[in-house]
Amino acid sequence: MKKKCMAWITMAVMLGAASISGCSSKTETPASENQSGAAGEKSVKKENLRVITFFAGSDQWAPTWQEVIKEYMEANPNITISDESVPTAGNNDMFRPKMNADIAAGTPVDVALYFNGSDAEPLYESGLYVSWDQYLEEDSEWASSFRSTVMPSGQINNEQFNIPYIGSFEGLCYNQKIFDEYGLEYPTTWDNIIKACEVLADTDIIPISNSLLSPTCQLETMLLAQVGPENQKKPLDASWAGAIDQFKTLYDLGAFPADAATISDADSRIIFQDGRAAMTFTGSWVLNTLKENQDMRMIAVPVPEGAQGQEGAIISVFGSGWYMSKAAAERSDAALNFVKYMCSPEILARFIEVGGTPAMNIEMPEEAEALLVSANEMTANATAMNPPIDTMIPREVFNNLAKKLIYVCEGEMTADELLEECRTALSNIKAN
Repeated sequence: MKKKCMAWITMAVMLGAASISGCSSKTETPASENQSGAAGEKSVKKENLRVITFFAGSDQWAPTWQEVIKEYMEANPNITISDESVPTAGNNDMFRPKMNADIAAGTPVDVALYFNGSDAEPLYESGLYVSWDQYLEEDSEWASSFRSTVMPSGQINNEQFNIPYIGSFEGLCYNQKIFDEYGLEYPTTWDNIIKACEVLADTDIIPISNSLLSPTCQLETMLLAQVGPENQKKPLDASWAGAIDQFKTLYDLGAFPADAATISDADSRIIFQDGRAAMTFTGSWVLNTLKENQDMRMIAVPVPEGAQGQEGAIISVFGSGWYMSKAAAERSDAALNFVKYMCSPEILARFIEVGGTPAMNIEMPEEAEALLVSANEMTANATAMNPPIDTMIPREVFNNLAKKLIYVCEGEMTADELLEECRTALSNIKAN
């Protein structure tokens, strides 16, 4: 399946090369030769581009990155990519220190795939990088290929300071085969989820395979469905109690594994992967372990009746994007052409084949796994994309909220009491 999918992507790259700047090694004419005027004259000169990303070391996208920059240089022999990519994972984070050192020295790389949020503030304050607004306005076709719900993640002070690229997302996965076998409607409404739990609880099939030891994805997605995009951004708001109470409702129905209070996330995923559970709340990072099963689907968590949620809203975060230095932009159009090459549907599709969700509108190949197709549809049709809760409140407060949900499920405390405990913890952290 993967070989077929890659074959489709390769064909798409070949077909799209003529219309997208420097699109692949199959391109007969380098992107720079398709430009006109002064910009085109500048770009045919030999030039060295310093580029940095986190596609290095054991990063899952590193091999794809090496392939596409090699192809770009073959298609554009006047351009040399000096790849300065370094790892960023765990204790081996060489990425942030290098970026900050270059900024402090006033010698920024020409192009960077770097983080946004607080990590982007030094770049913004340095004045060394461009705003993308002008370039997006000048190329409306390119601008329209990005998902409008994604672009705000790369903005600072209403300026498009980076171009979002690959993101993560969370949703509800379900096994169509199980629903069909038991004559159940798919869980596209909250009532259908409740009905499935009621029916399956009396069978050998576990309705929802999630751990209550650390129900991160389930808490994130159920909360958004219950309170809506705006209230989700209000840390520990009183409206959150409704989502916590939904946990108890599901628990009382026997929706979770018998050992849900102690089972690990990994073990709960295996239960679903093996076809012993009908549903699981999960994220994009585990889809590769599930995609070979053509009965798997992913959808946004439906809104319970009477809740304040918004149908189609999902948890998704684009934590990084493309930056271009002012020096590179003033020197020639080479850096811009390279970013447009990377931010083309054909090239981005090759990275998404490995993992993540695209910031651009990408058509999935006909023979793509059904799970990935459904996930792509979910993100493409998202009515809102909200960041995870732990980006808005301290991790220790979020962990306490998630881990003590079991106390509410077992009747040892109420949702309001749990929220008040977390508010107190948050106040203490702020006070210190």
